[in-house]
Amino acid sequence: MSEIRPATGQDVPAIHSLAEQWVLQGLSSAEARDYGFLVSNFTPAEYRRFTQVANAFYVLEHEGQVEAFILALTDDRISPDDPVSLSIHDYDPGPFLLVKQICSRRGSSVRGAATALYRFVSEEFSGLPQYAAIVLEPENTRSIGFHEKSGFTRCCERDAPDGRRRGIWRRSAS
Repeated sequence: MSEIRPATGQDVPAIHSLAEQWVLQGLSSAEARDYGFLVSNFTPAEYRRFTQVANAFYVLEHEGQVEAFILALTDDRISPDDPVSLSIHDYDPGPFLLVKQICSRRGSSVRGAATALYRFVSEEFSGLPQYAAIVLEPENTRSIGFHEKSGFTRCCERDAPDGRRRGIWRRSAS
């Protein structure tokens, strides 16, 4: 039986390990297309901080193992040092839900875990549009495809302080 529940500090090692499976850094274009999803991930300390700050940080647990997670927060909780995320206010004054990361365990026997997490968050935060910023170089084709299949559409692009351009995808409120 699978359960969706809030992420806790005790989940951080599993969350970090899961995210590390999908990092695009150091992969060729072909490998990134086939095996990548996250362009980067957060440190364990950053994930631990998000368990305190993010109001939509959930894990999907199956038989005692974290199989997937979604890290999202409402726009009033976006860090002041996150200009790309804050710039969504130029497009939408809010309120909205910002999805920072969504990830499922590579090779998991639990199918549809990430989709289940999106469905759960949509119900928990019904009435709020959802946004996701996706790095465009290297092109994160798996993330783009997943988000578009999930009903997101590209609405704008932004330049980030790290020099990588981000596409901003939006899904209307449910």
